Amino acid sequence: AHSAPQSAPRSRRPGAAMVYRIVALPCLLAALCAFVGEGRRNSGRHAAKAPPHSRGPIDYALEVEEIKACATSGGLPTQVTLVSGKGEARATVSRGIACFMKIVQGMAEEYEEEDDESKDTEINLPNVDAESLRLIVDFAGGKLEKAGAELEKLKFSELPRPLPGPLHETESVLKEDAEFMDAVAADLTRLFSLTNSANFVDFPALLELCAARIAQMLIGKTPQQIREAIPMSLLAPEDRDA
Repeated sequence: AHSAPQSAPRSRRPGAAMVYRIVALPCLLAALCAFVGEGRRNSGRHAAKAPPHSRGPIDYALEVEEIKACATSGGLPTQVTLVSGKGEARATVSRGIACFMKIVQGMAEEYEEEDDESKDTEINLPNVDAESLRLIVDFAGGKLEKAGAELEKLKFSELPRPLPGPLHETESVLKEDAEFMDAVAADLTRLFSLTNSANFVDFPALLELCAARIAQMLIGKTPQQIREAIPMSLLAPEDRDA
């Protein structure tokens, strides 16, 4: 008797409505609109071309409920492999970590009627670079580790609007979140890349922290100083003279 060959991991890509062109300029607007001024609201959840600055304040209780629902529904396999845009990085993570990203939550429905959830599944993230993928996994993994088996104990930083000062001096910002963002912001290109990636995978809590950290850098600067602070390599050619 011969054993049946194992099937290859299923590879998934985000739907077309979730894939949109992202540049650093919308990320800059996210920081300024949300934390320096008043943020705009957006009723669409995964609307194509929806810029990050259209979000309103996050309902963190709802975020926790959605993560918990995704992680316990059985819609996704127990292990998911996230693949960066160019395929140079792969991260096999638990279903719980993957469910921090709404782009993955949306894919969970595809698996509801499929069998054998123990098989590994690949999810390609074309707008996420290798280092940002590692940072996203580290951030989500740290949150999950602190909460343990009780997902309702997940804790996120609540960011006031406008931002009153540096993250590490803001009472509602968790110490570990402020330290994480300070480490990321030591390299501006890394900060902007992570902001774009967090926007693409729709990770609201991380995107808010990135936008707030950008705002912290830019408050009080002149337009020329702001232009000098933006990594030009992350801007589309037509946006570099904006």
